[in-house]
Amino acid sequence: MVDIDEFRDSQIRMYGLTDRSYTFYHDETNNIRKLHVAAQGLNVAELKVFILGGVVHDGAPRPMDIQPLRAAMRIQKTASEIKLEHVAKGEFLELLCSAKLTTFLRWITDNGLMIHYHELDPLYWSIVDIVDSILPELRDPTLIHYHALLKSDLAAILRSNLPATIGLFYRYSYPGLAPESRRPFLDELIALLDHYGSVLPPQNAIVLKNVLKAGRRLESLDFIEGYPPNMLIDDFSTFYMGRIAIFKHSTHVLDMEESIQDHFLKTPLTSGGQPVTHFRFADSKAEPGIQLADIVVGVLGKMHSYFAETPQDVVAADRANLTGTALQNSELLRDLLAASHDANIAFLHHVSSIHDLDKLDLFLGFKDGAHSER
Repeated sequence: MVDIDEFRDSQIRMYGLTDRSYTFYHDETNNIRKLHVAAQGLNVAELKVFILGGVVHDGAPRPMDIQPLRAAMRIQKTASEIKLEHVAKGEFLELLCSAKLTTFLRWITDNGLMIHYHELDPLYWSIVDIVDSILPELRDPTLIHYHALLKSDLAAILRSNLPATIGLFYRYSYPGLAPESRRPFLDELIALLDHYGSVLPPQNAIVLKNVLKAGRRLESLDFIEGYPPNMLIDDFSTFYMGRIAIFKHSTHVLDMEESIQDHFLKTPLTSGGQPVTHFRFADSKAEPGIQLADIVVGVLGKMHSYFAETPQDVVAADRANLTGTALQNSELLRDLLAASHDANIAFLHHVSSIHDLDKLDLFLGFKDGAHSER
């Protein structure tokens, strides 16, 4: 059993959340189930950003009629449900050119719905424990203040040559390093930093290098030693639990995901010693809210994967070249995300590089320069 209050209490202290009641509809995209390293590389061909999210409204569940939306988007009557493929196709920049996406985003706003989502960059999630194993032991308040930047800088270095990074992980059974591998592993990380450091501002590269060098003097790297070798992510159920826990006083309707259902059956969620009952799994064909969530997470998954894969100068150029429907959709998406963040800071949650979030702010053009807490 898992007590959701233990997780929730830490989030309340961090964000000052309230107990307001909402109804959430959830879907997911880019759930690779597990991420591990083998001799030939990762078990997945491409690392895309995982999104768990959808639409949310105030209060208890209410009837949701999406027939007017289907009609406005001219969805064929033979389609048993609407999905992203009915609205737009292609990668992120191509999606933005869809007039049907314009209709969809306006309908969401006009019908009192907001967007919620948890974003997870699998590479970023896989490497943050390197920094977290070192920083607390150095007891330097200044460095602790920059922990997110250090993690993001390390992610930028390791993404510069992903095959070399994966090879390094495999050789040292990361994240299950043996004690005698501690120094050689960090030596190779420093060598990668020396080779690809030009992707960072010079001062950032110096500080990151000093942190990694300091790690060589430690007696242990607690978060990357002794764990199952080469298993970077063993399942995604934690992220589902997080959303259910944070919004404990809300209703959660989730798309059928057998692996998550099985996990919660084997490891039930509890609160105050009682079973948690404020979530359920449902068939998307019978739940219009889940159909809307499918489209939302599809767009957001492509958007955040685009930011993770694209250099900032290219993102800036792509933004400058937006016109017509694409520009309009970027503004509608920006306004929806901003309004959702203003409604509740916890609606939008990111486990990703702050450099990629800077690209989000740059591309969508948030009026205050930043759309969410990081």
